[in-house]
Amino acid sequence: MTLILLFILGLYVYNVQNALFANKVDESWYVDVQRRYDMWLQMVSENKIGVQYFLSDADYYALAGWLYMHGVPPSEFNFEHPPLAKFFIGISEVMFHSPTTMNALFGLATLLVVYLLSIRLIGKTVFALIPVYILSLEKLFLREAQTSMLNIYSTFFISLSVLMFLYAVKNSKFFPVLSVVIGLGIACKWEVAFIILAFIAYLLLDRAWMKLGYFAASLPLAFLTYAMAYTTYFSNGHSLFQFLTLQMSIYEFIRSRTYTESPMRIWLLLLMGIIGPEIRTTVFIEAGQIVKRVTAKGLAVTSSYNPLTWSISAWAVFYCFLKTFRGSEEHRVLPLWFLSFIAPMSSALLLDYHILPFMPSFILSIAYILKDGYSKREGRGKTIVLAAIIVYLGALAVWPYIRIPEFIAT
Repeated sequence: MTLILLFILGLYVYNVQNALFANKVDESWYVDVQRRYDMWLQMVSENKIGVQYFLSDADYYALAGWLYMHGVPPSEFNFEHPPLAKFFIGISEVMFHSPTTMNALFGLATLLVVYLLSIRLIGKTVFALIPVYILSLEKLFLREAQTSMLNIYSTFFISLSVLMFLYAVKNSKFFPVLSVVIGLGIACKWEVAFIILAFIAYLLLDRAWMKLGYFAASLPLAFLTYAMAYTTYFSNGHSLFQFLTLQMSIYEFIRSRTYTESPMRIWLLLLMGIIGPEIRTTVFIEAGQIVKRVTAKGLAVTSSYNPLTWSISAWAVFYCFLKTFRGSEEHRVLPLWFLSFIAPMSSALLLDYHILPFMPSFILSIAYILKDGYSKREGRGKTIVLAAIIVYLGALAVWPYIRIPEFIAT
């Protein structure tokens, strides 16, 4: 098993090698990004659009990490998200001269945590390798591990918190450690807090009132850990009241960017890869002049969509829930993990990367189903199921090479 695990991890490293080793930038790159950002702000204030000054989220967070590591407090640049993930990006920029190396390393760490979760939930069998294998091939996971985005960090801390929670259920001494991990995750992105709902629901279903009390009593540690991510902010002379005011500003920003959508929107994204309706305008330019505009209506589709996992996610989680509802099994945490994110996100406008924080939950559920189906068969039936599993795993290896159109005209 160890050799197979090392092979899977080695394949992941091969897929992200550019982000891990080759994506080197110098200080002039950050100066240029800062210049483009300033020009973009100026043109927005003048109600103009300058595509040449457009800044991607990845570049924006890379610049934030660089500025944070050079003394700029989080309140002065990209206050909209907590600073910890951007500090990790900044550390990557200082240590490795690359804004993406730390992302790739956290992706590797996430695979290891998912493996430990898999051993805990599925057992130390070859089936425990399946979730690591599937996740290492997911286009969305690989994309986030190769760019200076924030979601790989939140996914790591969510997965680690689930692992710590399973330990805490058996030994209450782990609840403080769990709260610290949750605090670190929330200090990367607020949405990590949704996992608390899964843990509370798990303890309520278990009627573990004493453990629920321990968990509630330890949660202030999560807030303290979260506040420590703002150490540079406090060291610049800001008070606790100003800190709380800043958190309200974050809340107001998130609320202003949260558009009410049909509850079906997230299911269209998850089951079919459809982000939503979109109008695209193609501009033809000759000699610096716009000579033609072509507008098309259609559906925006994520290129990261994987029908072999995303489309069966709800069924896999539902099956897992039915299998664990009556018994006090640890697998129950998987559907609760899934639901704790799906439910709050059902009425908001989502992009594909919002799936990543709960992606391990349905991948682990799929592996649980495969093992359950195999273990219940005998003789020829077991051979047929094994052959089907091998075909499925082979199809997963081929899917990353299949391109999906990002726009379907209607």
